[in-house]
Amino acid sequence: MNVVLIYPRWDYPTFGQIQEPLGLLHIGAVLKAHGHTAKFFDLAVDAIELVDEAVADVDLVGISSSTVLFGRACKVLNRIKEKHPDLPVIIGGPHATLETEDAVLKGFDAAVKGEGEYTALDLVEAIQNGTPFYEVAGAAAKKGDEVVFGPERGFEPDLDTFPDPDRTLIDDYSKYFDNDIEFVGMMATRGCPYNCLFCKPMLDYMHGPKVRARSPKRIAQEMANISKTLGYKKFLFKDDTMVLGGVEWFVEFERELASAGLTDSSWICQARVDQISVPLLEQMKKCGLEAIAFGVESGSQKVLDFFRKGIKIEQTIKAFDLCHEYGIGTLAFVMLGAPVETREDLEATVKLVERIRPDCLSFSIATPGPGNALHEYAIKNKIRNVASAEGNDYQYNTAPINLSLVTAEDVSWAAHAIIDAVPTTYYKDELRVRANKLLACS
Repeated sequence: MNVVLIYPRWDYPTFGQIQEPLGLLHIGAVLKAHGHTAKFFDLAVDAIELVDEAVADVDLVGISSSTVLFGRACKVLNRIKEKHPDLPVIIGGPHATLETEDAVLKGFDAAVKGEGEYTALDLVEAIQNGTPFYEVAGAAAKKGDEVVFGPERGFEPDLDTFPDPDRTLIDDYSKYFDNDIEFVGMMATRGCPYNCLFCKPMLDYMHGPKVRARSPKRIAQEMANISKTLGYKKFLFKDDTMVLGGVEWFVEFERELASAGLTDSSWICQARVDQISVPLLEQMKKCGLEAIAFGVESGSQKVLDFFRKGIKIEQTIKAFDLCHEYGIGTLAFVMLGAPVETREDLEATVKLVERIRPDCLSFSIATPGPGNALHEYAIKNKIRNVASAEGNDYQYNTAPINLSLVTAEDVSWAAHAIIDAVPTTYYKDELRVRANKLLACS
């Protein structure tokens, strides 16, 4: 069977470096491993006309979409259906998982809930066998006028059973690089054990309630293969929980990198400040660690507690101090606009950023999006201010929550102040534009 896979970032702004959608590359790899063919298009870097040509002779189209991009996904769906009304088009990703019935009612032939590799494979084989999509585990589809859900599908306990993402589906990897940033995306784990208000329970729906990790051997082999086939040795681990394995995991990782002949690679990752210790940093650096991105969020303990972050300000300071001491680069993610935030809390955040001296900075606006507990809080307290799918984009929205304790000028001031505190940050001009747009909600 011939399948086209699409990521619908069509005519949509992207902050910073565009990153490859690994989920679809995983699905493409699984389909190809079972004898199917796959083509992949990311509409942030590929022309929509290429999709028009590609779908003329395929058996199935798969689209992966967040809620933010769902409007774009529907535009792609309608464009395909205008010329090929009988071509099955399915959707997966966060929106299909969180708003499954909505996705089907918008015209998709099936929606995939949760992990998509096996469900996508079964949907393709359902076409071969003439099986209705609503009988496929992990999927939902229409039966007459009713949306019917197939059996529940669990999560694969052993991630090493999946093939590596098929990066040959991308014709030119350099189109994902910008401003001399050449990091190839990786995933070491799926799932997160923490309970942050702005992530949970969505992550549990997507990846399951337990953290699942790939083995250091498989990760090292994948990195070595990328180095050999693409010529790149710099990597970005996108998962939230790579460091959960602790020192012991990275000792094995160092050994496997050496076995794979890749002792000169470098990589960056994300971590929590309460995970950082001297032994861990020393061992991660031996494995090629270049920088860590931390969810700092706020300099106010009250705001951190509201977010259910589970960290202390002192831990943030210690983590950044240790990274500076060991020559490890740092990026601070800051979240502004919590409904409990006051001017004093914003000032505390500015002071913390000045104290920890990150090398790079990015800020977002606290957003009550579908699937996170902040959404339920905002609905209950009648403060949600999101009128469109794009309004859920925490990188570009201005006032997703009606704030009562601070003004738009306060939030914009804080954004500019933390940018001023990090003169070395990437994309400073873009950050300035975003900080100025916050005034639009006044």
